[in-house]
Amino acid sequence: PGQRLPARRSCSTIESTVTRRALLFTLPLAYSTAAHGAATGGGFVEGQFASVGGGPPKIKGLAPLTKGEPSAAELNRLVVGYQRLQFLLNNWDAETTVCIKGCKGAYESCGCVRDPLVVQSYMGYKSMNDPLFKAGDLMLRASSLIQNDADFERYNDAMETWNNKADAGNIMAYVSSWGEANPGGGQDNILRYLEKSRKEVVESANLLKVILDCLNITV
Repeated sequence: PGQRLPARRSCSTIESTVTRRALLFTLPLAYSTAAHGAATGGGFVEGQFASVGGGPPKIKGLAPLTKGEPSAAELNRLVVGYQRLQFLLNNWDAETTVCIKGCKGAYESCGCVRDPLVVQSYMGYKSMNDPLFKAGDLMLRASSLIQNDADFERYNDAMETWNNKADAGNIMAYVSSWGEANPGGGQDNILRYLEKSRKEVVESANLLKVILDCLNITV
């Protein structure tokens, strides 16, 4: 899971929840058509649904990931990722609600459901073009840019916890999407998991802000 750098000085640490990264790769990262079918009565697939909020803001000119110490342009991926997480949290209900594309009728008539899998797009798990794709690796490569021991410890703790929280938020989003399809499930069950997923995103955004502060990057 989170990659740990050699410690320089002891410092107060950020509490972390251990989540094995290997578990992440046992879960599909794409929308589950079965989950959509269970929620809408079947007959529709992912491409026929759209987020009420319109999805993540479009990105232009995002620097590609490289190797070694990252440039300022590459580090800007973390800034854009943080801004997108704030957008998601500020528009949570709309972004986590999907309806049949083009449908103008009532909520129920348009097959609208709460679907937390959009979280994966914001956390960098849906596409290599997402700004937070391999964010943990980028953070590790940027650690050499930290200027003092105190910030190094804060950075190291935040980076380790970020990897755990990012995985937890992604897994919780996936579990949430199956809440209604599971025996005894329903929209109430989805909403309960959805709130847990939102809390994981809040904590991940806070950790990312610590990373940016330690790198002296203004958001």
